[in-house]
Amino acid sequence: MCVDATAIRPAPTVADARERTWSFLDSLQKPAVAPEAAGTVVLVVSELVTNALCYGGGTYTLRLSVCPDLIEVAVDDASR
Repeated sequence: MCVDATAIRPAPTVADARERTWSFLDSLQKPAVAPEAAGTVVLVVSELVTNALCYGGGTYTLRLSVCPDLIEVAVDDASR
């Protein structure tokens, strides 16, 4: 079974995106994601959102998905 958070609204700052990612991971049934893996996910989100804000037109959509052995992070922006 997978949990998807495609409905996460774009956050205006990197800090907001990190906070929303922590909230998403915390909302999963325990122990869905190991603490060290959660920190890595938040770091990846931070890097991707920073790139989207700096080089992708300043807006983005964050999508998070969690399956039994997989965490998917996707950031869509206006760049080509």
